[in-house]
Amino acid sequence: MSQLSEALGALIEQPATPSTQIRPVSRISFSLTDKDAFEKSARFAVDWLEAKVGGALPNDAKALSSFDTRDSKGLYPCHAVRLDDHTGSIWAARIDEPGSKPSAGETWSTEMFVEKPVGGLVRFGAQLMVRRPANSPDLRPSRPNVVPKLLATLSGEADGEAIGDSPVALMSHDDADTLANLIYRPGRRLPIIAVSTDEWGGAQLNLEALGRRLSGAAHLYSLHPETSWELTRLVDKRMSTFNGGVRIYMPGIVEDDEDPYQHPLWLPPPSGENTYLIGQLAERIFPLGFHDNEGKTRFWHIGQLRKAASATVAMETVGSETEKLEAQVAALQDEVAELKEQLEVAAGLERIASSAEKAAQQDVQRMQDEIGRLKAENYRLRSSAQHATVVEEKPAERELASYDDLEDWADEVLGPHIFIHNKAIRECRKNGHPDMLERIANTLLAIRDHWIPFKLEGGLERKEAATSALAALGVEDEGCFTRREKASEKPEYSVREGTITWVLYDHFKYGNSRQNSEQFRMYYAWDEEGRRLIIGKMPSHLPNDMS
Repeated sequence: MSQLSEALGALIEQPATPSTQIRPVSRISFSLTDKDAFEKSARFAVDWLEAKVGGALPNDAKALSSFDTRDSKGLYPCHAVRLDDHTGSIWAARIDEPGSKPSAGETWSTEMFVEKPVGGLVRFGAQLMVRRPANSPDLRPSRPNVVPKLLATLSGEADGEAIGDSPVALMSHDDADTLANLIYRPGRRLPIIAVSTDEWGGAQLNLEALGRRLSGAAHLYSLHPETSWELTRLVDKRMSTFNGGVRIYMPGIVEDDEDPYQHPLWLPPPSGENTYLIGQLAERIFPLGFHDNEGKTRFWHIGQLRKAASATVAMETVGSETEKLEAQVAALQDEVAELKEQLEVAAGLERIASSAEKAAQQDVQRMQDEIGRLKAENYRLRSSAQHATVVEEKPAERELASYDDLEDWADEVLGPHIFIHNKAIRECRKNGHPDMLERIANTLLAIRDHWIPFKLEGGLERKEAATSALAALGVEDEGCFTRREKASEKPEYSVREGTITWVLYDHFKYGNSRQNSEQFRMYYAWDEEGRRLIIGKMPSHLPNDMS
C-alpha cells in the first residue's frame, strides 16, 4: 500500500464522535447594491471576526487575503480563503467559538462569504451551526449577528426587492398589487411574512422584534386593513391574510395551482398578542436557507474554497516526492473534513425536516379546525337569526350573485359540511357560464339540505329525499368511471389539501353537452373523518374514457 493510500485510509477510518451532533441553525444570503460592496462587506466581516476571535488578526486578514489562526495560541480557530479568477472573486471565512458547555463539546460555528461575480451584484452570505450534545434540548433559532449589523450599514436586495432591518408597511391598493406579484413571482427565493394590522398598526406580534429576528431571511411586510382586503380580492380569501392574521408565503407558488395549507396562517389569539409566534416563524424560516447549494444563489462554504486552494497547491508543488505527498495529503485532509461535515449537516437537516413536516401537518389540522369552527359558528348564527325572525315564511337564502361571489356565498350559506376547493372556485370564475349559475347554486343548496343529512345520519328516507331533490334539478350523483379506481390513476381527478391528496371518485352531473352553458360537473370526495364534502373541481367536464 502506498504512503498516500495509508494516509487516506487513516483519515476515513477516524471515528465520529457519537455524543455530539451538528445542528444547522440558520443560513442567510442576499445581494448588496452599494458601490465597492465587495471590499466594504469583506472588511466589515473581518472587523466582526476580530472582535470575536480574542486578539488581533494577522495582516493578511486586513488585506482581505487568506489567513489562518487555528494554530495561534490564545485565539479562537478562525480562517479565511480568497480565490480570484476570470469569473470574479470570492472571500470566505469561518470562526469556531465555544458554547455555554464547552466541556461537553458545544461549539458554535459562523461561516461567511462575499462573492463578486463579473458583471453581477455582490452577494453576501452567513450561516450559523452548533455542535452540541446529542440529547440537548431545543435551542432558540437565531441568525449570525453579523447579518443585522451589516444590513444596518449596507443596502441588501433579494428577489429584486430591497431588504432592511424592519418590516415594510403596505398601506394602499397599489401596495397589495405589488405584494401579490411578489407572492407569485417565478423563481422567488425568500419566503414572505405578511402581518395584517389594525388601523393603528397594531398586530399580534411586535413588528420591531420581528425585524430584529428575521430580517434578511424573509421579505417582511405589515399590511394596513385596506391593503389586506385588496390582497384578498387579488389572491382569494384562502390565500390572503387579514383581521390580524400572520401568514408565511413559501417560495414556489404557482397561481391557480396553489395549496393554501402549504402557507401557514396564524389567526390572532383571544388576547390579541401571540408571544410565541416570532419563535415559531423563525423555526420555519431559518432552515429554508440551507437549500441554497447550487446555481447563482449557492452558499459558498470555506471548505469548498479551501479544498480548491489545497488541490491547486498540491498540483503546483515542486520538490521531493515527500513534499508532493505531504501536499496531496493536506488536500485530501481538507476534502475529507469537508465531506464529513456535509454528511453531519445533511443528517441535521433531515432531523429538522422531520420536525418541520410534523409541524406542517399540525398547521394543516389547526387551520382546518379553525376554518371548520368559524364556518360552523357563522352558519349557527345565521340559522339562529332566521329562526328568531318573526315571519310566517322562511327567510329567503342570500342569492349567489356571480362566480366571483362563490367563495363568500359558500362560507355564509352552505355550512361547515361542504368545502369547495380553491381549484374549483378559480375554475368557476374562469369558465363558469352565467346560464348555469342559478342551477349550480340550487344544486349546492339541495346537497346541503338533503345529501349532507343523508351522509351524516344515513337512512333510506334521507337517501330517497336527496335523490329526489337532485333529480328535480336534473342532477345525477354517480361515479366518474365504471371501474371506480380508474379515477386514482388520472392526476386531473385529484386535488391536494395540505398533506392529503383527495381522489375525486364521484361527481354531481347535469347535462351531457361539453359546453358549460349547457352542463356542469361537481367532482367530489367525502372526508369521513372531517364529516364534509370536498368539491375538488367544477364546473367543466374532465376528460374521461369517452373524451
